[in-house]
Parts: sequence; C-alpha cells; structure tokens
Amino acid sequence: MNGLRILAVSLALAPCGHLAHAQMAASDARVEGEAIAKGVRDTTSSGILGNGSAANVPGFQGTDVPSRDYVDDPVGLTAAGEAQRYRDEYRVIVDPYRTRFDSDTVDLSAGRLIEADPDAYLGAGGGPGGAAGACNPLPPGGTGTTTYLESCNAGSQPFAEARSCNASLQIQTEGRRTWEYSCETEEFADRNEMCPMLAQAQGSSSCTLERTVRVGQRCLQWVQEEFGRRWCSEPGEPIFRQVWQCPSRLGGVPGGIERNTSRIIGETVDEAACQSATNGATCTLASEVCTAPGETRVVNGLSVTRSCWEWQRTYQCEGVAPANDCGALEARGDCRFSHDECLSFDADGVTCNVHDRWYQCAIPGAGSQPPPAYVCAGDLYCINGECTQVEREASPEFKDAMVAMNVMGELRDGFDPDRLKIFSGEHLRCTRKVFGLSNCCSGKGVPLLTPFLCDREDREVDKRDDAGLCRFIGTYCSSRVLGVCVTRKQSYCCYGSKLVRILNEQGKAQLGMRWGTPQRPDCEGFLIAQFQQLDLSRMDFREVYAEFVDAAKLPDEIDMSIQIQQKIQNYYNTNGGT
Repeated sequence: MNGLRILAVSLALAPCGHLAHAQMAASDARVEGEAIAKGVRDTTSSGILGNGSAANVPGFQGTDVPSRDYVDDPVGLTAAGEAQRYRDEYRVIVDPYRTRFDSDTVDLSAGRLIEADPDAYLGAGGGPGGAAGACNPLPPGGTGTTTYLESCNAGSQPFAEARSCNASLQIQTEGRRTWEYSCETEEFADRNEMCPMLAQAQGSSSCTLERTVRVGQRCLQWVQEEFGRRWCSEPGEPIFRQVWQCPSRLGGVPGGIERNTSRIIGETVDEAACQSATNGATCTLASEVCTAPGETRVVNGLSVTRSCWEWQRTYQCEGVAPANDCGALEARGDCRFSHDECLSFDADGVTCNVHDRWYQCAIPGAGSQPPPAYVCAGDLYCINGECTQVEREASPEFKDAMVAMNVMGELRDGFDPDRLKIFSGEHLRCTRKVFGLSNCCSGKGVPLLTPFLCDREDREVDKRDDAGLCRFIGTYCSSRVLGVCVTRKQSYCCYGSKLVRILNEQGKAQLGMRWGTPQRPDCEGFLIAQFQQLDLSRMDFREVYAEFVDAAKLPDEIDMSIQIQQKIQNYYNTNGGT
C-alpha cells in the first residue's frame, strides 16, 4: 500500500518530462486496451450476445434490449433515464425534506466481497474477457438498514399579518327613568302588598314600592244632623295610598306618571376587543371605518344621537410566535432524533430561538434482501468516458493502480500555479426557508421541489451534490426578522471529482487541517509540501472503487457499451488518434 503513496508523491514532484512520459505510457496502455476490447467485441456474435443466448442468463425474464437509437441520441437517453428514475425501485429515497444522505450506513458488503476476490465472480483463468458466456451470481448484501438525515425546525417564527376588530361607543349615565303608579288599599297596607288593581297588571312584578301614606278611614255608620251636617258614628279600617315605581309602562293600568332623572355623565370607546386582537404583537393602526354612523339610540331612557357608534379597525401586526414542524418526523417509527443545531439566539446571546432538528431515518425496504443479481464475463469498465476491457486478475494492487492513475490526471488538471496549490474546491451554498415550503437544499438524489424559486447557485449545489462532488460543511442563518432566523444556508465545499473530494476529506484529517465555519469554509486544497506528507494507503477509496469496477453489466448493457466503444474506435480511426 505504501507503493500508492510513493507513486502519488512522485507524481506530485515529477518534472515535466516525467509527466509527459507517464502520459505517453497511459496513452499506449489505452490503445492496447482498445485493441483487446475490439477482439472481444468481434467475437460476441457467437458469445453471450449472440441471438437467443440472452435466455441463458440466470434470472432473464424477457426484457427488451435497449434501443440502439440511444447510441446516436444522448439527449434522448438522458431524458429516458430521467423518466425511469421515478418508476424504478430507487424512488423510495426521493423525499422532499431529506437534506443529507448518511453514507456510513450504506451496505457495501457485497462490493467488498467482489473486491477481495474478483475472480470468484468475474471469471478466472480465461482470456481478457474470462469464460465466454459465463454468468455468476453476485454475493448477497447485508441486512443493514441504510439511513439518511432529515431535518425540521422548532422554536419561534416571526409573523407579519393584518388583524381586525370592532370598537363601540359606550355612554355612561346616572339616574333612572321610571313610571309611577298609585293605588288605595286598606286590607294589605300593613304587609306592603300591591293593590289588587296593580297586582293583576302584566309586568308589575318588577315594580318596587316607593312609599305608603295614610289618606283616610272608612265609615261604617254616618249620622245626619238637623242642619245637613253628618258625622261618622262608627269608624272602620284606615285607608292607605301606595306609590309604586315601575321600570316600564304597565299595560291596561291608567294614571301612570313618567319620572326621569337620567343624565349623561360620560362616554368612552370600548377597546377590549381590539386589545385582545392585538395581544402578543406590535401593531400599527392601518385603517378605521365607521360601521354605525349617525344613529339615535335610547340609553337608560335618554335619546342619544352620535355621528358614529361603532368602528371596524385593521391593524398591521408583527411579532414572534412558537412554531414546530417536527410532528411528522417524531411520529415516524423509522426515525430517531440525532441532534440539534441552533440557527439564531435571543438578544441575550444564550437562549436559542430556532433549532434545526435532525433525525436519522431509514429508507423503506432498505433492510430487505434484494432479488438475485448476476455479473457476466465479457464486461467493460469505463473511466472518464473511455471504455476498456478488464483482464480479471485477483490483484490486490488493482484498486491502488486505479486510484494512482486518476490522481495523476487530477494533478495535471487541478494544479493552481498562482497559489501553488492542488485539489482546491469551490464554496457553494443553497437556501432553505425556516418553517417554509421553499426548499432549495434538496439533498442527494432528491429533485428540487421549487426550482423556480431557486437561483443558479442553488441549482449548481443540487447538481454537484447529487454527483457526490461536495462535502457538507454546516448550516447557518442568513437572514433574521425580529432577531429570529427566517432563512438558512447550507454550506458546501465542492470539487471537480469524487476522488478530489475524498483526498481533501481524508487528507485534511491526516494533516489536522480544519474546514472552517459554515459562513467561511476553507475549501482550499494542499500545498505541494502538504500533499507530500499524505499517506494515501491509509485512505478509504471504496466510494470510487465502485465506479472503477462498475462495468459489470448484464448482456443487453454490454451490447450498448460495445457500440459506444466502437464509436470511440471510429473516432480515433477518423481523426488519426488525435
């Protein structure tokens, strides 16, 4: 493994002549590889690509061979692939709220078995293409569950909204308006009971006795004198007059007298409804409209006329209210809380008012056993669009050679002579509204749900992150309202290839270099002296190994690959290898 490190360091230090020699050797190797591939291609008519031989492929269900028209129509091939992505088994991970894929939980057990012993699966002992027509089952994967990180928000949310209420005019009076009735009685005077005449009137139960006055006495026997005078010789019961005050006129009772002592002592506007409507916010009166103008109303017996009795008010209010959109994630049995990240603090600098709350969720069905898969001899491998036949030797140095070859190309293309650095990246960001539907940070493999709201940089991050070219640095608040975060940015360092990204991630870890902060990340690569200190043999390149050996295809895909290879060969034949 140290040979890989020595090779990479030597490439970094090699003078121009040595690099030219390395490039020449690579070119010769490619020509030789193409010649081998051409031989394999020419013999396929009687091999696994022959007519009817597809039925010999284990698990073959009669799938149609892809149209060869796609060889001449890359745009159509791309469109067809884009349409298929929403119909195949991988659509289960297309989640509009998923932001980051958790690569640590990806099941690589099958790939590692192939890497350890490729002859066991790709065919050994034959020529460059292995045993013609032989198909071997791929090893089963593990049952580990693949997960991804999904976020929600909890805390406070600023609001700006219009609020309406009604305010009414209130008249304050003192005194009262009553109807006064009187009657005479002699039987019930001592018990203050109402005279029979009033007691029978409707509504008299609300009347109150104001006073009782003795006004005379009945005479049971009168004596007539000689000169016309008469006097009572036998007095009877005394006679009393009762005076009753009633709040309203009694129907059918004559003689009522209206008594009114009411007067206005003040008037106010009842603000209770508007105080309740604007509670918990800072509000400014935007408009006020009279809804009861020019009316005359009777208040406590007084006729009162005012220009307006009631107003409808509209306020423009802003403030902060509790908010939480994590309910759906919390209710999912396949998600568990991972960690919180604070987006903004209150004025005290201590209390967090908005959190990014991250959950680790399982991809549905990721832990189930996939259907059997097969790999067939005669495969091709492609690097950077150039396809070459692979001689299947169970060489432990094969993966290191692939890495070294790609590092050589990256050194050539990624050296910055102005800053004397290699493998530098670019700082890119995407935008997501807090507690909002607008999300321009969709995550790996997830299409942007609102692309019309996303700017060029948002779309570029989505494209590069989907391709595995970016390292996530962190999240930070990019705009605040009333001290509360309303928009956040996700920060990335993006590179020209997966290999360069891996070199930066694991190389910086070896050298103790930091990535900076989400607001100011350090996406710079290495000085030559720093790169010389790296031990590539300690790095994990399994992510790119999969791409190097991803040429194991079923026969119909091999057929298309050979057609592409033929076009490459034709190009070189036509252009003289330039």
